Amino acid sequence: MASSSSSSSSSIKFIEKALLATGSFALSYTDPDQKWLIRKHLTSFLQDYPNFELSTNTFNHNNGAKVQLFSLEGSLRIRNSTTQLPTVKLTIWIHENYPITPPLVFINPDSIPIRNNHPFVSSSGFTNFRYIETWEYPRCNLLNSIRNLKKVLANDHPFVLTDSIPTRKNLSISRTEALDRLATSLHYDVLTIMERSEEEIENLWKLQSEMKQRSESVNTIITEVENERETLKVRALNLKEHTDVLENWAETNYRKLTKSTTIDMGIEEMFELDSEVEGLAEDDAIEDVLRVLEEAAAKGELEIGSYLKQVRVLAREQFFIRHNRLKIESFHI
Repeated sequence: MASSSSSSSSSIKFIEKALLATGSFALSYTDPDQKWLIRKHLTSFLQDYPNFELSTNTFNHNNGAKVQLFSLEGSLRIRNSTTQLPTVKLTIWIHENYPITPPLVFINPDSIPIRNNHPFVSSSGFTNFRYIETWEYPRCNLLNSIRNLKKVLANDHPFVLTDSIPTRKNLSISRTEALDRLATSLHYDVLTIMERSEEEIENLWKLQSEMKQRSESVNTIITEVENERETLKVRALNLKEHTDVLENWAETNYRKLTKSTTIDMGIEEMFELDSEVEGLAEDDAIEDVLRVLEEAAAKGELEIGSYLKQVRVLAREQFFIRHNRLKIESFHI
């Protein structure tokens, strides 16, 4: 008891000395009433948690501001209803606006990393549990916040996965602890839903990509069918033209065919190729050659000079063939 009393007395002296310091050693607590409350709350905390060491140090805020604050460092022994869990080392900073603003509590992971997606502890070790989120002075204070944090960590430890569902032996719990457990359950439910949603979204993206590929394939098939249709149309027109020529030839040579039963006529004579049919075949052949030459010139396989020379020769020959056909047609008329 004497040792405990001596330790408490030395802590009080350290707190008072630090609060009265001036100059470069002055802390960032300016209001006299605030200093008195800080002294009272630190003393109460150290009585319950004597293993924590009190000191003063510089704290860097996220906005770059530097302040001189009290800090507490120590370990919390965590135990749930059935098991002794790993000890959690804490660093507690007494905010410059305490007790209006809650203390800043950090978990020091050391060699054991903090679990991912913990509902109340970030990967950096910063804690933001419900007691801190709903902080309101004078209802809240330093000592009760750490007591509540101890229960929170027993329910959901930052280093190991623990069962967050209360057992029958532990159904009689405070309203705050019940809300903490509910928040924990909701947090993990939300994570599960988010994971499932991400999987569904990824599957939908894959399905969309597959549908896009199928759509492109269908469009390609439709384009090919349309091209084939146009090709068949051209062939049909050519066949019709050839059919017309054959019909004209048959009408012209009908008498020869009818006389073939009475007159001795050879096969060659009966089906002698009409000059008009021959001219049409030659014309088509030249058209095919011209088409091939044009494709070769477009691909760079034929020099432009050679292409023009051959086209001129073929065009001249085609001109005379068509001229002869016109003569024959006018003669039949």
